[in-house]
This record gives sequence, structure tokens and C-alpha cells, in this order.
Amino acid sequence: MTLYLTVSSFGFGFESFEITSRPKSYQNQYQNWQNLIKAYTAKPKLNQNLILKTEEKHPEPTKDEPSSKDYELADQLFLLFNELLTSAKLLVDHIVTLDFNEYGDCSADYQEEEDDNAVALNVDGITYSYDTMCPIVEFSKTHTFPTFRRRYRQIKYKEQLRRIKRYVNAQDMKTQKLQFVDNFVYTEFIRARECCLPMHDSDLRRLAIRKAHNLYLVGFMASSHWILDFKRRHHISSRKVTKLVTKNHLEDRNEILKSAERFVKTVKNTISDYAEDHI
Repeated sequence: MTLYLTVSSFGFGFESFEITSRPKSYQNQYQNWQNLIKAYTAKPKLNQNLILKTEEKHPEPTKDEPSSKDYELADQLFLLFNELLTSAKLLVDHIVTLDFNEYGDCSADYQEEEDDNAVALNVDGITYSYDTMCPIVEFSKTHTFPTFRRRYRQIKYKEQLRRIKRYVNAQDMKTQKLQFVDNFVYTEFIRARECCLPMHDSDLRRLAIRKAHNLYLVGFMASSHWILDFKRRHHISSRKVTKLVTKNHLEDRNEILKSAERFVKTVKNTISDYAEDHI
């Protein structure tokens, strides 16, 4: 059973609460939580002052009676503290997940680094960068080859120009595919957060590689640098989540045996009412 609860107005930071098994070494930590809750409930004046300070900091319209949401929240808090008090073991666990950066504290000086394998082509001993090849291709579309040669004297043959065109077209297609990968991963990230599902860097990498494979994008590995660029582009950062993990179990062996005997007795009394093939 998992109970998700966030109560920011009272300062609670419980993101999730689930029952699982933990070693005995956490018993002392569990006892500390019990003592904390008992101390909290034993100081009504302190609690009242905390509520008054909270109301001063977060003023809300006064209501004669609590709303249905207030009652629902109170019930959730009661269930949470009841689980803490009656559980046999407790662990305060911390996990890190990805979420949108609501405060916009990404570094303004950040700039995406250039790829280590810079886009370039060597044509008969002359190296052309992608930024240089694009104007060459555009100029060739509107001018004859003799006119083109007068401007770009290093390109003497049409085959050299054709190689540059093929390379630019291939790079343009790669850029388009990379954009498809980016859009796909971002859409999946939004869907996961809307469903309250945790996301990590490994999930982003898995989604990106899967989409790149579908697009036949050869050589794309979703490197750590690509992950960082992706998070910067979409204002995504890591968020720490605190989890309270408890375990409930029956320690009275005699009570377990009595419950088993009652179950067997009940079954024997009702089993005759059913056909054998229905049992």
C-alpha cells in the first residue's frame, strides 16, 4: 500500500509512504519517530503557536466550518501518523528524481558545448566545416557552375560540389532526427510526471536510444553530455524526495495460530454448500 501525501502549509515533506521490509537496525530510528510524534501531541500550546504562525505567513479566507477537503486532509494525516505509531519498523529513505525547475535557477552563463566530433568534410585535402558548406550549397542552387567557380576557386570540379551537397543533406537529416528524438523524450517526460512516475537520467537515456534506433540514427548513444543539454534546454533539474518506509507485522504467534484455526473452522462449516468442482 502506498500513500502519497504533501502538506506544505504545515511544513510536512512526505512525498510517499509505503510498507516494506527493513532490518532490525532501523528500530532505534523508528523509536525516535515515535518519541517525536508523542512530544508533538503533548504540546498543544506549541502546536497552536505553529498554526498561528502558519496562518500569518499564508493567510486564507476564514471559514465557519472546515471544508470537505480539510476533513480529507485530516484523515490522511491521521492515517499517516497511525501507521507510524503502529508500525514495527521505519526507514527514512531519500531518492532523487527529475522534475521541472520551477525556480529557474539554471546558470545563465551556460552554453551548450560543441560536439567532440565536429561536423567537417575533407575534399581533396581541403577541410570544410558544416557552417562553411551550407552557404556553398545555397550559392550553387542559384548560379551556374562557371559563376560558382569564380567565387569558390578551391572547388574546381562538379564532383567536389556533389560531395559537399550529399554531406550537407545527410547532416540536415541527422539534425532533423535528433530533433525528433528530443521531442519524443520530452513528451514522454511530461507524461510520466503527469502520472506521478519518477524519472531519472537513465530513463531519459533509454527513451532517447529507443527512438534513435527506430529512426535509424546511427552512432547516437545519448551520452551524459546530451542528457545535460536536454535538461538545460527544457529546464529540468533533480529533486530530492523523502520516503517513509514502514513495515507492519503480527508478532504474537499464538494470535496467528488462533486466526488460522478460525479460518479452517469457517471453511469446514461452509464447504458442504459447494460442489467439488467449485472448490
